[in-house]
Amino acid sequence: LGRGQVPLVSHHGEGPAYGGTPSDGSVLAAVADLRARGLKVTLYPIIMMDVPSGNSLPDPYSGTAGQGAYPWRGRITCHPAPGRAGSPDQTGVAAAQISAFVANGYRSMVLHYAGIAEASGADALLIGSEMRGLTTVRGAGNSFPFVEALVGLAAEARAIVGPATKLSYAGDWSEYSGYQPDGEKFFHLDPLWASPHIDAVGIDNYMPLADWRDGAGHADAALSANGYDLDYLMGNIAGGEGFDWYYASDADRAAGTRSPIGDGTYGEPWVWRYKDIRSWWSQWHHDRPGGVRNAMPTGWVPGSKPIWMTELGCGAVDKAANQPNIFGDDKSAESGRPYFSSGLPDPLMQRQFLRAHQAYWRDPANNPAGMIDVSRVYLWTWDARPYPAFPAQVDVWADGPNHRTGHWLTGRLGGLASDELASAIAAEHGVALTAEPAAPFVSGYVLGTATTGREALKPLLEVAGLSLRGTLDGLHAGVPRLVHTLTLDPLQLAAGEGPTLSRRRGDAMEAPGRLALCYVDRERDYLTGTVTAIARADGPLVGEALALVLDSAAARLAAERVLDSRAAARETLDFVLPPSLLALEPGDLVNIAGLAEGPFEIAEIRDGLSRQIKARTLPNNTAVATAVDRPLAPGGGEFAEVLPLVAVAHLPALPDDPGRSRLVVAGYAQPWPGHLLVTDETTGAAVVELTRRAGMGETVTAFGAGPLGVWELGNVIEVSLLSGHLASADELAVLAGSNRIAVESGGNWEVIGFGAAELLAPGHFRLSRLLRGLEGTVPVATAPGCRVIVLDGRAVTLPVETQLLGEERAFRVYAGSSDVTGTVWPVATGVAPALPLPPAQLRARREADGGIALSWVRRSRADGDGWGAVESPLEYQPESYRIDILNGSTLVRTLSSATPAVSYGPAEQMADFGALPADFGFSVAQISPVLGVGHAATGEFHG
Repeated sequence: LGRGQVPLVSHHGEGPAYGGTPSDGSVLAAVADLRARGLKVTLYPIIMMDVPSGNSLPDPYSGTAGQGAYPWRGRITCHPAPGRAGSPDQTGVAAAQISAFVANGYRSMVLHYAGIAEASGADALLIGSEMRGLTTVRGAGNSFPFVEALVGLAAEARAIVGPATKLSYAGDWSEYSGYQPDGEKFFHLDPLWASPHIDAVGIDNYMPLADWRDGAGHADAALSANGYDLDYLMGNIAGGEGFDWYYASDADRAAGTRSPIGDGTYGEPWVWRYKDIRSWWSQWHHDRPGGVRNAMPTGWVPGSKPIWMTELGCGAVDKAANQPNIFGDDKSAESGRPYFSSGLPDPLMQRQFLRAHQAYWRDPANNPAGMIDVSRVYLWTWDARPYPAFPAQVDVWADGPNHRTGHWLTGRLGGLASDELASAIAAEHGVALTAEPAAPFVSGYVLGTATTGREALKPLLEVAGLSLRGTLDGLHAGVPRLVHTLTLDPLQLAAGEGPTLSRRRGDAMEAPGRLALCYVDRERDYLTGTVTAIARADGPLVGEALALVLDSAAARLAAERVLDSRAAARETLDFVLPPSLLALEPGDLVNIAGLAEGPFEIAEIRDGLSRQIKARTLPNNTAVATAVDRPLAPGGGEFAEVLPLVAVAHLPALPDDPGRSRLVVAGYAQPWPGHLLVTDETTGAAVVELTRRAGMGETVTAFGAGPLGVWELGNVIEVSLLSGHLASADELAVLAGSNRIAVESGGNWEVIGFGAAELLAPGHFRLSRLLRGLEGTVPVATAPGCRVIVLDGRAVTLPVETQLLGEERAFRVYAGSSDVTGTVWPVATGVAPALPLPPAQLRARREADGGIALSWVRRSRADGDGWGAVESPLEYQPESYRIDILNGSTLVRTLSSATPAVSYGPAEQMADFGALPADFGFSVAQISPVLGVGHAATGEFHG
């Protein structure tokens, strides 16, 4: 279906309950991994509106206290909103509000991600997404201040990412083509689209592809049998609502009263058609302030830039194509269901929506060269959370229930529409067949024995309500179309040896009233499932077994449809037609004038001197999927009790908390028990909960201590991991924090970065292009069998308070929610990781009077590596250093200094060496007033 972005969290207001925002390191790692697989990666920073219910924030749209819970970012606007009394819209006050919004956080966010894009080598970066409520706010003189700000941000971002990374903005489908208040028209985003720093026009494409309703009395019923066929959906990509017509009000929509889209004054109807992407892209744009067309066009040059579909998709819900932008989430005020939707799950509609777009835009007749970049069609939404754990584990991810009807593709891409599956079955049996799509969505089909094509197709045709008919090109499995019913006059019937028309109706009490359907349950780890459909509680119960893989909603629809078909099969017609009606074929629908029942589907034709017809009544077509009332199963059945492997590494502080060292806690178990709870053995208090299996293992070969702060090209490390995978990354990604492991040696831990990872055997990697002694650690020599922790988001970090340094702490680890027999893990928290770092750039030179000037540069964990810093921050106060003078390995003198320099005088040299020395060694260590002498750096003097 095309390549899409891979969000680290899911869509629609995740908030902290869903895992929050990924760290910079995890973004860098994800980008590096995806690019290593040959994928295009676009960084897509999105503002999530973490506004809980019951808030008292002023609502710019209503004027009351209390904003809607977890709203869409497109709601952000000036205060009060445009159109309300007192709104600053179209004044300088609105421009000032927007300027404050940009300056107080938005600009920082965009430039922060620009830095990540540059560091990770991302292919593209979006500087915003669906900020419709801001881009349409006007300043004085019909200016659009937020658009102007985006133009400026594009230039700033370009200066950071350079020319190789592409930049765009993801315009909402209702925003990208312009703003049209009260008959005016402004191509308000054109300054941004025309900017030399913007490489493409971005559209989050949630335009409606249907106007489907239940029943056969609506306008679109003449265009499609059920709303799923691709020709119908493709015809609405550049047609239908938003192209040919619109609804002027909600009342008109309910009544189906459509108003045509035209432009009588200037003859440019495409100006008002948000679906007319081709005309918008290929035409000059003229604003219409006050409804009057400007003579001069905007800065947009026709066809100058490609269009990206920065989001494309719809929910897996009934009639989702009517309103693809709607999603269901009970905690959000934006939650809803598409127009005329029952709200029931329908993954088939989601698949057909995407199939229609992919087929349409890949046809050059619809997509002239340079318009839609089909390699930049991003499907919403993929999810990095593991399926089926997500969505089943609602105790971990609160948005799990939304998956059934949401935009997620995970767990659904392996299924097929009925036309795809029928065509595949027919092809395997050497049968020429075309088919139409119909619900339910089928996730799999088991053919256990050799059979005929007709028998293999029969279960699928029955649950989908499809009928086989013969055509000149072969068989066709289609949906009966009531609009194509032929009414026969009784006088057209031919006389034969028997009756001209006979009708047989079975006993209603013999018709099945209940049906138990057995199927393969995808949501229950492919176990056998059973659903029961009931038409009459007092009717006979029949059983049916299908080898189809279905989810619960699809199974219920299938059961309803099979029961409907069984009940309808009790009434048949037999009649004779003359050879002149040769055009009728099996599968066609006919009515007999004067008969109240009908239409009847022709099931069998025997041709001779006349045509012997056998027809049957159609199912009532009342089958509907019912609501799902059971939780999803994570799969795998019961977990065995396991003893977890836990490692705790004491590491130096990070720049964001330089005063405290840290414990990195990682856990592994197979099978994974769901979570590991780590508590303090002394107090019993919970310390941390590990919710994911970490990358852990051990060294396979020995390696020596390497150089600090430079790329080490001659040494390699071989490690064996219990789980997980290591991938290569470029140098910038490693420098930015990707590809780091912690390796233990003699109770001390070293953090090592690696640029290249080579898989030697399952779980066995050779790591090269090393960066040693990262994050304040010291390079150490390591033997085989030393513990290894992969430092990614799966390992949890805990700060260590200063008063706990030097003690041995004991942690109790519980595996799973029912395991009450914890295991105690003692951990020594020595002071070494918290001591001052060794100084750098040691220098020694003899002065004119014979003294030796020793100098150095202090180091700090508190962001001391920034290029803009004059010197490292002073982390330990008062500043103090210890300098040891060595004669060989013998300590001959200790000096102290309150500055990063000291003089070793001639008299002191004579006393220590008996003469002015030609060479000697020395070490320098910064002193912490609390912890004592820090790590020492060594140097040598050569006179």
